[in-house]
Amino acid sequence: MRENVTIAVIAPVQPEDFFDRLWEGVWEATFDLSSFGVHVQNLTTEQNNRHAQREILERLFEDDVDAIAILPAHFSALDHLIAELERLGIPVVTFHDDTPTSGRSAFVGPNSLAAGALAAEVLSKLMGGRGRVLSFTGETERYHFAQRHAGFQAGLKCRPDLEETVFANQVDAITPELLGAIAQADGVYVGSQDFVRVAEALDQAAPSIPLVGFNNTKRARHFLDRRTVSAIIDENLYLQGYFAVQKAYEAVIRREQGEKLNGVRIPSTVAFAANAFELHNSLNSAFELLIRQRTQVLCSYKDRLEQANADLLSLAITDPLTGLLNRRKFEEVLQHEAGIALRHRPLSLLMIDVNLFKQVNDSYGHQAGDEALKTVARVLKSCSRSTDFCARLGGDEFAVILPQTDAAAASVVRDRIVRTIRQTPAPLGEHRIKLSLSVGIASLPGDAIESDALIAAADSAMYQVKQASRSLQALVL
Repeated sequence: MRENVTIAVIAPVQPEDFFDRLWEGVWEATFDLSSFGVHVQNLTTEQNNRHAQREILERLFEDDVDAIAILPAHFSALDHLIAELERLGIPVVTFHDDTPTSGRSAFVGPNSLAAGALAAEVLSKLMGGRGRVLSFTGETERYHFAQRHAGFQAGLKCRPDLEETVFANQVDAITPELLGAIAQADGVYVGSQDFVRVAEALDQAAPSIPLVGFNNTKRARHFLDRRTVSAIIDENLYLQGYFAVQKAYEAVIRREQGEKLNGVRIPSTVAFAANAFELHNSLNSAFELLIRQRTQVLCSYKDRLEQANADLLSLAITDPLTGLLNRRKFEEVLQHEAGIALRHRPLSLLMIDVNLFKQVNDSYGHQAGDEALKTVARVLKSCSRSTDFCARLGGDEFAVILPQTDAAAASVVRDRIVRTIRQTPAPLGEHRIKLSLSVGIASLPGDAIESDALIAAADSAMYQVKQASRSLQALVL
């Protein structure tokens, strides 16, 4: 695994009250991942400036970046660049507005279908389950808006006493036609970027009807405070920014290991106006239940966030095939333990090589080789203490760090490992492959005075053992 990873994050900065929370999530993830050697480039643009984003992506073809996270300014204009970056081995994570045709590695953002269904649930309760809904869907060619409206319509189908009228895809101005349509509606749904303009129109028309939409900005909250807007569905930009960076880093790790990346769907929550409970007193218990449910979802997602960080840590320090420590973590642990050993206690190191491993791969295939390596890993763990550190260094090379262990005690562990591996054949279908190991021992401070010298001494001892056993047939069916 690389020592350092560079991630480019591309997203707008205006309007600030909308994107500030997203960038807070990006910066928090940057801080959390800095200990893994992750560096994040923040590449900002104006809102919906696809030309600036195109220039940035084209420049990144030449820059040394390992992954990209982008909030696309257009639903399809950047697809060919994203696909080309992916083809060149640079994973791209899109977030907030989905672009499923772009060929990106993963999407991080809201579940738009579920968010639309939630909007229908809230609006239905506010309307008492009956009446005419005036809908503003936004540009339906945008996947994000289309999915959101599909979820909203699915929610309405469960409520036969609600009737929907779609006003327009986009609202350019407050017109008499718009004011007249609002005056005749019993409820309003805004699934587009026109939320504030529709709220302004409702404020002018002055009918006391519920409005539910998506836009948790300062201007939108102004109408929530005025009780013009009844509820806002919040899609949590902070978590979207955080997970976009985290998933970009995970994409680098998983691509190196030949694994696919899964995206993250972030649940939406509801912000109610102060008068939401006054509209229908009989709905108080329903609202309280809804809020409790959404709070439980958030708590569950916090647990998932913590688990995701733990999974990333595991990916960064373990070998994916065997579950043992990888070389990078092995060297870090050995250096730490060597520093302690020089001051307080002895330390021993076992360097281990599988005899005739190439013959296993050549004769039986790489799957048999993988099974052999996993068998060795299980034996090392079973023969070690909970305070020891077992690692796979690469190929068929392993190591075991033995804190508070002198050379004599290390010899006992070595003999136990050699004896156990001979009694533990690796599975290969109906057959079993018997294995043997060459194990070298070095101890500190007797054989070395620092970690690199300890590795060299143990490696030299292992090589001598292997040379001595060259004439023996160590592989038998």
